[in-house]
Amino acid sequence: MKDKSYMTIKDFSRITGIKCETLRYYDKIGLFSPELRGDNGYRYYTQNQLTISYLIISLREVGISIDEIKKYIDIRTPEQMFSLFSKQKKLILTEIKKLNHIVSIMQSYIDIAKDAVKYEENSIHIEYKKKEPIFLSPIVSNNTLNDSIISFYNFAVENGIDVVGYPSGAVINTESFDSEESLLVMQYYFKVGYDQNSYKPEGKYAVFYGRCAYGESDDFYKKLFTFIKENNLRICSNAYEEYPLNELTTKDEKQYCVKIEVMVEDI
Repeated sequence: MKDKSYMTIKDFSRITGIKCETLRYYDKIGLFSPELRGDNGYRYYTQNQLTISYLIISLREVGISIDEIKKYIDIRTPEQMFSLFSKQKKLILTEIKKLNHIVSIMQSYIDIAKDAVKYEENSIHIEYKKKEPIFLSPIVSNNTLNDSIISFYNFAVENGIDVVGYPSGAVINTESFDSEESLLVMQYYFKVGYDQNSYKPEGKYAVFYGRCAYGESDDFYKKLFTFIKENNLRICSNAYEEYPLNELTTKDEKQYCVKIEVMVEDI
């Protein structure tokens, strides 16, 4: 008889991370039983059983039912292993991609919020920015604001963009700044890490931070353009309007933080 090192259920539980109660349950239903049962009824496991225990842990972790695992263990063959593992690998990689996407979006919100809280309300500063990837809508038609946003969402979905997650913004037409008319939204965009179809251009920007509800930022543009003129600067792009602190951070919409940035150059 070969010499084997046996582990008590407590030792096996500590090594594998499977609770003793769960091991007893697996034994009861015939899924995974100890290699030896002592005269005193104690369960003893061997090193060879660690691999199967890891298989059970892994398959349970990815949502495979106990019945499915038991069926596989009862009829396991190399072909069954190839089929099961290949299928689960594909599902796991898909889930990892989803989770990485969620992490990326969360990090985007963290980054823009950190920038926002650094500056005082109604502050304006000059900042040099690298080009930033965005997913940009077509030029907005003369439809209502709500219809334009819905059209943008549909356009994004058609191009494989997750409209539920990404931070968004609006491109404001700078040609209407000197008129008495309301500022015009030219395009909408999502702040994407990839899948971009355009970029915010690299350059020097005048950046304003203030607080208001969505669509109530017109007066802030006047402050920003006055600052630009007084500092001998010239506007050389449309404006980008975003809300880095919004319904995710406050219930009071009037406390949303709006960020307006426009590229400028020295006169």
